[in-house]
Amino acid sequence: MQTFDTPRPISATVDITFGSIRFVAGDRSDTVVEVRPVDPSWELDVKAAEQTGIDFANGKLVVKQPKLRNLWTTKYGAVEVLVELPTGSDVRGDTANGGYLVEGSVGSCQLKTPTGDIRVEQATGARLRTTAGKITVDRVSGQADVSGNGGIRLRQVDGGAVVKNIGGDIWVGEVAGDLRVSSANGGITVDVARAAVDARTASGDIRVGELGSGAVDLYTPTGEVEVGVPRGTAARLDAHTSAGRVHNRLEASEPTDRTVKVRARSHGGDIIVRPA
Repeated sequence: MQTFDTPRPISATVDITFGSIRFVAGDRSDTVVEVRPVDPSWELDVKAAEQTGIDFANGKLVVKQPKLRNLWTTKYGAVEVLVELPTGSDVRGDTANGGYLVEGSVGSCQLKTPTGDIRVEQATGARLRTTAGKITVDRVSGQADVSGNGGIRLRQVDGGAVVKNIGGDIWVGEVAGDLRVSSANGGITVDVARAAVDARTASGDIRVGELGSGAVDLYTPTGEVEVGVPRGTAARLDAHTSAGRVHNRLEASEPTDRTVKVRARSHGGDIIVRPA
């Protein structure tokens, strides 16, 4: 374990081969780094922990292992990395196999892994990548760029968001900026969208609970589309389904300056437009 004086937020980068990475941000004036073998009785894990370098200079922390020439034929152990650092610090992570847990409030958050789950409590901006794992985020106060292959859940995004999923459902609780979301195989649910929405899935339902302003474009070849329009908002509806039905449950509204344009397409499912 190593400790560094850090009275201000820092930039922390963790680059390991195999293992899990955990960042814990809190009200503190130091940074603590701990690298442990996943299995203390396994020689390869112990050696991997010993070979992990920890460097800190000019507000930048780097935790890094030597790069392997051939990742798939070289035997290498796994480690657990814990970094406790000041609130608002920027964090970056890269691992060939392992998950992430980010606790507390961090600044910019950039994490990627081919295999592993990603869990983030709060960040000012997020760029998250996993090709085999779930992604869960409580809040991003700025922009979010998320790509995964499993369930993706974003509770709150105060800026805009781009969300891509190879396989699995996507849920967005509330997004303030423009949202672009796509899934190759899974449903898409957005509880509240304050701005423009472009949502597309190759297989699954699309549901937007409440629209704000801006254009909305929704497409699914096989599933159902459901959209909620706030009362007092006029909807310009362009909806078409090949085999299903279009259900417009909106009541005639009084003249208003608030309008939303909804374009919805489905080949095999119904399209429902209702009051939010």
